[in-house]
Amino acid sequence: MDTILAKAETLFEEIVEIRREIHRHPELGQEETRTSALIKEQLLKYGVDEILAPGGTSVIGVVKGRRGAGSCIGIRCDMDALPVLEATGLPFSSENNGVMHACGHDLHTAMMLGNAKILCDMRDEFAGTVKLIFEASEEKQPGGARAIIDSGTVNDVDVFLAMHVLPSEDALGKIGLKKGSVTTSADEVYITIYGKSGHGSQPQEAKDAILAASQINILLQQIQARNVNPLDTCIFSINSFHGGVATNIIAGECKMAGAMRAYTEETRRIAAEKIYDICAGVEKVSGCTIDAKVIKGYDACINDDKIVDLLTAAFEGTLGPESYYIMMEPLGFSEDYSFFGTITEKPSVLMFLNAGHALGMEVSTLHSPDCTFDEDAMKNGVAAMTHSVLALLKK
Repeated sequence: MDTILAKAETLFEEIVEIRREIHRHPELGQEETRTSALIKEQLLKYGVDEILAPGGTSVIGVVKGRRGAGSCIGIRCDMDALPVLEATGLPFSSENNGVMHACGHDLHTAMMLGNAKILCDMRDEFAGTVKLIFEASEEKQPGGARAIIDSGTVNDVDVFLAMHVLPSEDALGKIGLKKGSVTTSADEVYITIYGKSGHGSQPQEAKDAILAASQINILLQQIQARNVNPLDTCIFSINSFHGGVATNIIAGECKMAGAMRAYTEETRRIAAEKIYDICAGVEKVSGCTIDAKVIKGYDACINDDKIVDLLTAAFEGTLGPESYYIMMEPLGFSEDYSFFGTITEKPSVLMFLNAGHALGMEVSTLHSPDCTFDEDAMKNGVAAMTHSVLALLKK
């Protein structure tokens, strides 16, 4: 057995215990005081060289290699939970009613504490520095990444790495890697249409806000069909639509809101411009006044090609060719981990871990009340991230 994987096997019971403790006591973004305290306690126990406070409830543990100066590698996990009422029936289910770890952040945190332990034990064997970044509030925009970056505590990081678990029926513990875009950007769209109320029998005397809003909603779908590269994903979903007060009154106001996702900055830019163009056109035709706002959210995660190649070679030579797979398509969700790459302009990679589902249960999607994972996957997760760090430090 690979020596790093053997270390992860030895740590497994402790990692599971930590994961379950975090799962029992989930905390929403910027409320992770208990989780943050647990992380600091474990980092001190493992003997990290330094603990940094980048603001809020985020924590950074620092492990310095004893073979001299070298690169600085930042590995990041998220630790906040979601406002979801758990329905898994697991013996370690949430004790915080209405709050649940439904996105695997409990596994992420436990695995990175496993990385901390192994790297502390191995620091005589490498040069350079590892920063273990435990990020608060990933699920709640603006997220926790920007605050950490703004604090200056990761200015010296040369490469960033992260791992996200996925519920899956595929080979348990396999690592998914992909060059280029691996997640979408996520922007919020808010549109308010101000028309003029009137009697339903005299539409010519009114300015129908609902009709104008409906036209906008339909025209938004034209952006993907005609305005951007058809090979680039651009998803619009208007998920809130409110207007009108009675069946016989033409609505004088309508509000709509939704999300826009894209894999490339060029598509994202074009789509935002077209939203304003569409609203201006409908405003002219309808006679309504239209206020549109596109609020930039998380960027797309763009994996560095050279780092992906290096990690692929590292996994081949340690965990074996069956330990990973190359993802053919990016995923549709978004991550503020992207900012560690786009804001700092440092190379970054987000990899994925096939984490199955709890025994006797079906696979459920992330963010669902019955989302579960097979804890055995954490062994490979810890080993793969540790190998990734060591490979980069030797580069």
